[in-house]
Amino acid sequence: MDEVTAMASEEMAQAKALRDEGLLSMVRVSVPRDKVFLEVSAPDSAGVVDVVHRLPMSKWWDLDIYQIAAPV
Repeated sequence: MDEVTAMASEEMAQAKALRDEGLLSMVRVSVPRDKVFLEVSAPDSAGVVDVVHRLPMSKWWDLDIYQIAAPV
């Protein structure tokens, strides 16, 4: 947990950089479920993985990628 705390400011700075680039639009954390939910804009799954791996804490994550459709 100390490593996570030490990395928090770097994670927030990188998330902001990704938002500024238009690649990351949403980050939600579910502490009770130990999950992080991200909304990433990329042309395909490989692009999503590339974006997510730019976040320092992603080294601890097992990724599940779901394509979502815009509301109708």
